[in-house]
Amino acid sequence: MNALRYTPAGLPLMAFRISHVSEQIEAGFKRKAECEIAAIMMGDPAKTVAGWKVGDSIKAAGFLAKKSQHSQQLVLHLNRIELIERG
Repeated sequence: MNALRYTPAGLPLMAFRISHVSEQIEAGFKRKAECEIAAIMMGDPAKTVAGWKVGDSIKAAGFLAKKSQHSQQLVLHLNRIELIERG
């Protein structure tokens, strides 16, 4: 997890990666789903996330957007995050 930083406008910003592992049903068959995605959180909630550790379980919601105008890489922009369990 990266350190808390601030935008030029003074907003707190936390950038990190989220890993997901689950078992899903697809076409009637079990399938293991695994992925990792870059994520960011801005504003006061970013200060809370800064105290969390790698391995903590979370529930999060937000939207996907390109990393930059000239990039096709996706970043999950979180607007809600909840700590479920310490890792």
